[in-house]
Amino acid sequence: MQFTNNEVIVRKISFNAPISGYEALRLTGLELITESNSFGLMICGIGGLGDPAGSCFSSGFWSSYYWDGTTWATYMVGAEDSIINDGAVELWSWQPGFVSLNLPSTRPFTAAANGLEWLQSQQSATDGGYGNSSGSVETLLALGANKLKADEWRRQPNSPSLLNYVLTNGAAFANSNVAASGKLAVSLASANSCWPPEAKQPLNYSATGAFSSGGGPQAWAILGTRALSQSIPALAAQNLRGLAQPNGGWEWSPTWGTDTNSTALAIQAILAAGEPSSSSAIVNGLNYLDKAQNSDGGFPYDPDSTFDTTSDANSTAYVIQALLAAGQVPTSTRWTTGSGKTPLSYLLSRQLSNGSFEWQAGQGADQVATRQAVPALLGQPFPLQPSELHQCSEQEMGLSNVYLPLLVK
Repeated sequence: MQFTNNEVIVRKISFNAPISGYEALRLTGLELITESNSFGLMICGIGGLGDPAGSCFSSGFWSSYYWDGTTWATYMVGAEDSIINDGAVELWSWQPGFVSLNLPSTRPFTAAANGLEWLQSQQSATDGGYGNSSGSVETLLALGANKLKADEWRRQPNSPSLLNYVLTNGAAFANSNVAASGKLAVSLASANSCWPPEAKQPLNYSATGAFSSGGGPQAWAILGTRALSQSIPALAAQNLRGLAQPNGGWEWSPTWGTDTNSTALAIQAILAAGEPSSSSAIVNGLNYLDKAQNSDGGFPYDPDSTFDTTSDANSTAYVIQALLAAGQVPTSTRWTTGSGKTPLSYLLSRQLSNGSFEWQAGQGADQVATRQAVPALLGQPFPLQPSELHQCSEQEMGLSNVYLPLLVK
């Protein structure tokens, strides 16, 4: 489903073929608004975007396409009459004012869907999490980028959800450091959830915006504040700009040396604070990343390392998000190597047949790499979907739900 040129989500569905396009759309679980007339069933709205029933097509039009193996082809019949078979790739694209959007490529989105499917297979059926709070929050970021419901993301029908795990452990995670607080804020806002009681928000660490002496934590704090739809203190972006090193990059903590991950986060944070992409901090940061790119199209963690400058999926995913935030096209000439490789082609090359991503070639399935690849493949830079979050109630925290074994006499 394509909502704008920069917002596309993907849903994998299971069905007994063949079915109609409408039935396939219904199986996505997205909210649909329909209207029937003499021409048949019309799709007025999908996922909250479109027109109300009775005013269908008044402001735009949901157009449907199918992938013919080479390009998107337009259906010449309505949603009730189109026929969907196993393996089909379908697209619904909103045309505001009846103007077509730039239709997306299929591979990044199907790759993201396969990555998410693999991640669900790794979820704990016992507590709904992914081993610890950090892994669970990062998985929530991947879900939020695809607008999946975290309260329904569970390994088995009766297992706790991912959202339940994150809310239960969120306060301890956010109170550990300001970077964790910011990351939790971005993840919960993307899920349109609530804020755990007693959990520190970034502004609780510093009302002035002087969150940290390190570029990485300062960036996450800014991103978290923006995600919560709160005003970012002017000093926050000023401090982050001041933490840039002479080579244009940022380091996670003082004396650690610049790296692509911290630089990518800093670029996204400064832009989220309202800095134009033409500012010297952004230009210099992009130049640093430009020089860091390897011939395979990917990016290493530290391009100046004397130990390892091999490209990895995690770093490349973060860089793709930074490029998108800055208005760059990751497949443009600037980011295409002499051998025709791009950041996107490198990231896609790290996906394994089971849907997971590996950190580096030959390293095997990696949860962190898969979590971080998904938002980049979906074209979603941080802070994803800002939202004002209310404090969670006991019911939302799950405190009123106690699971006991069922005894039958």
